[in-house]
Amino acid sequence: MHLPLLKKLAAVLLLAGLGLPYGCDARPITVLWTSWSDPGTLFALGIPVLAALAYGLHSLLPPLARFHERHGAGLHGIFRAVFFLLAGAYLTSGLEGKGDDFPFWLIALLFSGGLLYWQQQRGTKAQRLPLLLLTIVGVPAVYYGTALLGKGGLQYGGWVFTVGYVAAVAAEVLGLRGTQPVTHGG
Repeated sequence: MHLPLLKKLAAVLLLAGLGLPYGCDARPITVLWTSWSDPGTLFALGIPVLAALAYGLHSLLPPLARFHERHGAGLHGIFRAVFFLLAGAYLTSGLEGKGDDFPFWLIALLFSGGLLYWQQQRGTKAQRLPLLLLTIVGVPAVYYGTALLGKGGLQYGGWVFTVGYVAAVAAEVLGLRGTQPVTHGG
């Protein structure tokens, strides 16, 4: 399949999955409107939802992609810091031991951390920005996907979102694999 077409299809699936029931009849997009009273939930789920929206719009709207290209280094630094804050929040929550979710938060952090490590020195920061957005999305996507899959609680929106996420990561990884290594700050 043609790579730009795969990116657009993945973006549409991600955006559609945000509005469909993911698990427990909850839609990820509603987190932005219903979690204002709980800053922890708003941060842990709202930031990745915004990152998924940013990725989807980046893939579907060429003017936004050009903006990301122009300001890629600065945006990359900001979103990298957001990733580390989000990973730290999930790590702290997991180490506190609330509930029986031990392997799920660890799997999510290992997957997302591995994805972040893999993209280093592959292309410019602007070229890596879409995959960095997906890395942010991956922390809760992998966490809830693995946790709900084992319990049979992943609803059709969760499946649509997960397929879109996997396709988007695959497309971005394939796109970065062909770029020249960058060993400086570019």
